[in-house]
Amino acid sequence: MTILDKPFDCPNEEGTKPPSLLPAGTYTAEIMQADTGPTKNGRGHQVRLQWTITEGPYEKRVLFQNILIQHESEEAMRLGRQRLKDVCTAVAFNEKLQDLDVLLFKVCNVRVIVRKDKDGQYPDRNEIISVKPKLRQDPLPQQAPIDKELNDQVPFN
Repeated sequence: MTILDKPFDCPNEEGTKPPSLLPAGTYTAEIMQADTGPTKNGRGHQVRLQWTITEGPYEKRVLFQNILIQHESEEAMRLGRQRLKDVCTAVAFNEKLQDLDVLLFKVCNVRVIVRKDKDGQYPDRNEIISVKPKLRQDPLPQQAPIDKELNDQVPFN
Protein backbone atom coordinates (compact mmCIF):
# COMPACT_ATOMS: atom_id res chain seq x y z
CA MET A 1 0.00 0.00 0.00
CA THR A 2 1.40 3.43 -0.93
CA ILE A 3 -1.46 5.73 0.14
CA LEU A 4 -1.52 7.30 3.62
CA ASP A 5 -4.75 7.17 5.63
CA LYS A 6 -4.35 10.88 6.41
CA PRO A 7 -2.33 13.28 4.24
CA PHE A 8 1.01 14.35 5.71
CA ASP A 9 1.00 18.16 5.85
CA CYS A 10 4.64 18.80 4.85
CA PRO A 11 4.51 22.63 4.91
CA ASN A 12 3.24 22.66 8.50
CA GLU A 13 5.53 19.98 9.94
CA GLU A 14 8.79 20.73 11.74
CA GLY A 15 11.88 19.12 10.24
CA THR A 16 14.78 17.59 12.14
CA LYS A 17 17.15 20.16 13.59
CA PRO A 18 20.80 19.69 12.65
CA PRO A 19 22.86 18.19 15.47
CA SER A 20 25.06 20.53 17.44
CA LEU A 21 28.79 20.29 16.95
CA LEU A 22 30.93 18.35 19.38
CA PRO A 23 33.37 20.48 21.35
CA ALA A 24 36.97 20.10 20.23
CA GLY A 25 38.65 17.32 22.21
CA THR A 26 39.58 13.66 22.35
CA TYR A 27 36.82 11.04 22.32
CA THR A 28 36.72 7.26 22.58
CA ALA A 29 35.11 5.91 19.42
CA GLU A 30 34.95 2.92 17.12
CA ILE A 31 34.49 2.52 13.38
CA MET A 32 30.99 1.25 12.67
CA GLN A 33 31.10 1.44 8.86
CA ALA A 34 33.90 1.61 6.32
CA ASP A 35 33.75 1.79 2.54
CA THR A 36 35.66 3.21 -0.37
CA GLY A 37 34.81 5.20 -3.46
CA PRO A 38 35.65 8.17 -5.67
CA THR A 39 35.83 11.71 -4.35
CA LYS A 40 33.00 14.13 -5.25
CA ASN A 41 35.04 15.73 -8.02
CA GLY A 42 36.17 12.34 -9.36
CA ARG A 43 39.86 13.24 -9.19
CA GLY A 44 40.70 10.85 -6.39
CA HIS A 45 39.70 7.81 -4.36
CA GLN A 46 38.90 7.79 -0.65
CA VAL A 47 38.19 5.60 2.33
CA ARG A 48 35.03 6.72 4.15
CA LEU A 49 34.76 5.89 7.85
CA GLN A 50 31.78 6.30 10.14
CA TRP A 51 32.80 6.54 13.79
CA THR A 52 30.51 6.28 16.83
CA ILE A 53 31.53 7.70 20.19
CA THR A 54 31.39 4.94 22.80
CA GLU A 55 31.79 6.76 26.12
CA GLY A 56 30.93 9.93 27.94
CA PRO A 57 28.27 12.58 27.48
CA TYR A 58 28.45 12.33 23.68
CA GLU A 59 28.06 8.54 23.58
CA LYS A 60 26.36 7.32 20.37
CA ARG A 61 27.13 10.53 18.45
CA VAL A 62 28.38 9.83 14.94
CA LEU A 63 31.38 11.36 13.16
CA PHE A 64 32.46 10.90 9.55
CA GLN A 65 36.00 10.80 8.22
CA ASN A 66 37.02 10.79 4.55
CA ILE A 67 40.62 9.79 3.90
CA LEU A 68 42.21 10.31 0.46
CA ILE A 69 44.24 7.32 -0.68
CA GLN A 70 44.63 8.25 -4.36
CA HIS A 71 44.65 11.78 -5.73
CA GLU A 72 46.19 13.88 -8.47
CA SER A 73 47.82 15.98 -5.74
CA GLU A 74 50.79 14.05 -4.40
CA GLU A 75 50.73 16.07 -1.16
CA ALA A 76 47.01 15.43 -0.52
CA MET A 77 47.53 11.74 -1.23
CA ARG A 78 50.56 11.56 1.07
CA LEU A 79 48.64 13.18 3.95
CA GLY A 80 45.64 10.92 3.40
CA ARG A 81 47.74 7.79 3.34
CA GLN A 82 49.43 8.90 6.58
CA ARG A 83 45.99 9.22 8.20
CA LEU A 84 44.96 5.76 7.02
CA LYS A 85 48.22 4.36 8.41
CA ASP A 86 47.37 6.04 11.76
CA VAL A 87 43.95 4.36 11.77
CA CYS A 88 45.52 0.97 11.01
CA THR A 89 48.06 1.45 13.79
CA ALA A 90 45.34 2.53 16.25
CA VAL A 91 43.33 -0.65 15.62
CA ALA A 92 46.50 -2.80 15.78
CA PHE A 93 46.36 -3.82 12.11
CA ASN A 94 49.83 -4.09 10.60
CA GLU A 95 49.38 -5.98 7.34
CA LYS A 96 48.47 -5.10 3.78
CA LEU A 97 44.99 -3.56 3.96
CA GLN A 98 42.43 -4.64 1.40
CA ASP A 99 39.24 -5.54 3.27
CA LEU A 100 38.15 -2.50 5.29
CA ASP A 101 36.06 -4.73 7.57
CA VAL A 102 39.22 -5.43 9.61
CA LEU A 103 38.96 -1.84 10.90
CA LEU A 104 35.46 -2.24 12.32
CA PHE A 105 34.49 -2.27 16.01
CA LYS A 106 37.96 -1.52 17.39
CA VAL A 107 37.97 1.18 20.06
CA CYS A 108 40.34 4.12 19.50
CA ASN A 109 40.86 7.68 20.67
CA VAL A 110 39.95 10.27 18.05
CA ARG A 111 40.92 13.92 18.28
CA VAL A 112 38.21 16.20 16.98
CA ILE A 113 38.37 19.88 16.05
CA VAL A 114 35.76 22.34 14.85
CA ARG A 115 36.65 23.31 11.27
CA LYS A 116 35.45 26.76 10.24
CA ASP A 117 34.93 27.62 6.57
CA LYS A 118 37.33 30.46 5.74
CA ASP A 119 34.84 32.04 3.34
CA GLY A 120 31.79 31.61 5.55
CA GLN A 121 29.98 29.80 2.76
CA TYR A 122 29.52 26.56 4.68
CA PRO A 123 28.58 25.89 8.31
CA ASP A 124 31.21 24.88 10.85
CA ARG A 125 31.80 21.12 11.05
CA ASN A 126 33.61 18.57 13.17
CA GLU A 127 36.74 17.00 11.75
CA ILE A 128 38.79 14.08 13.03
CA ILE A 129 42.42 15.15 12.85
CA SER A 130 44.10 12.20 14.54
CA VAL A 131 43.40 8.63 15.57
CA LYS A 132 45.41 6.92 18.31
CA PRO A 133 45.17 3.57 20.09
CA LYS A 134 42.90 3.55 23.12
CA LEU A 135 45.09 3.40 26.17
CA ARG A 136 44.13 0.60 28.49
CA GLN A 137 43.22 1.74 31.93
CA ASP A 138 43.57 -1.43 33.94
CA PRO A 139 42.82 -1.03 37.62
CA LEU A 140 45.89 -0.97 39.81
CA PRO A 141 46.55 -4.24 41.63
CA GLN A 142 45.49 -4.28 45.26
CA GLN A 143 48.42 -3.77 47.59
CA ALA A 144 48.79 -5.94 50.64
CA PRO A 145 48.25 -4.09 53.90
CA ILE A 146 51.46 -2.87 55.50
CA ASP A 147 52.32 -4.43 58.82
CA LYS A 148 53.64 -1.56 60.94
CA GLU A 149 55.37 -4.00 63.28
CA LEU A 150 57.47 -5.34 60.47
CA ASN A 151 60.35 -3.22 59.24
CA ASP A 152 61.64 -4.71 55.98
CA GLN A 153 63.19 -1.51 54.74
CA VAL A 154 66.47 -2.06 52.99
CA PRO A 155 68.70 1.00 52.91
CA PHE A 156 69.82 2.13 49.47
CA ASN A 157 73.26 3.64 49.03
